This record gives sequence, C-alpha cells and structure tokens, in this order.
Amino acid sequence: MTPRILSLPRADDLHPAPELAVLALLEAAAYLASLSLGVAYPEIQALQEFDEPPELRQALAIMDAASATVAAISRYRLALVLAQERRDDRMPF
Repeated sequence: MTPRILSLPRADDLHPAPELAVLALLEAAAYLASLSLGVAYPEIQALQEFDEPPELRQALAIMDAASATVAAISRYRLALVLAQERRDDRMPF
C-alpha cells in the first residue's frame, strides 16, 4: 500500500456523492490497520510462505485486503470524476 495523505471530504464533495464520507473513513481505517500491522510485525516483509506463523499470515491477509480496499476506493473516486466530466460535456451551454 502506497502511503499518501488521507484527506477528509468537504461538504461540497459530499453533495453529489454522500457515500464518500464513509468511504473516507474506511480508507483511513484500512491504511492505519495496514500501517500498524507492519509496525507490529516488521518481519512480515521477509517471510516465506512455508514458515509463516498463523498470526503473521493473517496480518498479511489483512494488509492485502486493506490495500485492495484503498485501491477500490480510489478507483471509485476516479469513476465519479469521469462520470461528472461526461455530464459536463453534455451541457448545451
């Protein structure tokens, strides 16, 4: 997961897409879960599948899910921007 600055949506951002409020919270939680698990288990970077203890395997699974969640939220935000641009292109004035 690539670290980035997490930002909270503004009221103007939420008017067309109110779901962005809870997605911002989910994104922050996913990022922080991954970050804290990486700190709790620094050895996770050097593990090989055959000798991973169960708790490290599960920590890695959470980190993978968190990364996928953040990526999906980013793709959703992009889709919203592209949809708005399509609507703007159809404006007759």
